Amino acid sequence: MSRVLSQQSSVLPLNIEPEPGALPVDASATRKPQSASARQEASTLEVFRGPASSGGGVSPGVGPRCGPMTGTPNDFDFAVGGAFPPRPTGNVREQMKQGALTVAQSEAAAASLLLGKGTVVDAYARGHLRLLDPSPPLEGAPTSLTDYTSVLPGVAPEVAWDYLVRNPGPVFEAAGIRLQPATGALADGAKVFLEEKGPPPVWAPVMFRLEPEKHTVHITTLDGHPLRGTNRFVFEDDGAGGARLRQYSAFQGSSPATSVGMKLMDPIERQHDIWRSVHAHLHDTLASR
Repeated sequence: MSRVLSQQSSVLPLNIEPEPGALPVDASATRKPQSASARQEASTLEVFRGPASSGGGVSPGVGPRCGPMTGTPNDFDFAVGGAFPPRPTGNVREQMKQGALTVAQSEAAAASLLLGKGTVVDAYARGHLRLLDPSPPLEGAPTSLTDYTSVLPGVAPEVAWDYLVRNPGPVFEAAGIRLQPATGALADGAKVFLEEKGPPPVWAPVMFRLEPEKHTVHITTLDGHPLRGTNRFVFEDDGAGGARLRQYSAFQGSSPATSVGMKLMDPIERQHDIWRSVHAHLHDTLASR
């Protein structure tokens, strides 16, 4: 499998490993040469060539910006592969359904920001979440892949995993995201909205699945999320008394709203910023103890 590495990073090259069920990456495909200007703007990052399909396959090209923020101590870095930017998937009926739910949930997010925290908003969020089904990437459709990594020196994998499970609120608040309804600790199968102030305000519904024996947390999007996707957080033993966090992300567009959002804002860069902040919070909270 091809690998890429940020010029700024001190970690080993990242090997893209998609969530099971996501579109696989072709390991034997060749890369398209980049111009010097392209390399300067996007580091050495390059989108992988996906497997051929009836639509002609995915052409390689320069991917989103990558690499750690200057001065960060956790060696945060990431690589991307697959199809960028993410494109809407599913038939017309499915995309219309997802788009309508996205709009409705954005209106609820706006109301939540006006009303603030309270039992009314929590009750509405819980009732609405019960109606939403998982919305993982559709198998065989072009899929965007990201492999995030960071280190937690001196922190055992089970300690890091337990902290994430017991403190999801502070972890996501580090990225400017509030959980609706308010959640003290994660339970297997828990559904929540990830609330962003925007603009535009967003309620992005997700479901958590826990694998304590593997020190793994799975996040799957639910109906109405702007993206169909999965995130898999794996806390690995680094062999030196600490942990390495690997986060495997696979996602597609859920409706035409995805394409509109790409034109109006930079949601992929925002996604990178969110996970950069989550990784930084785990490091700063646990490794500095």
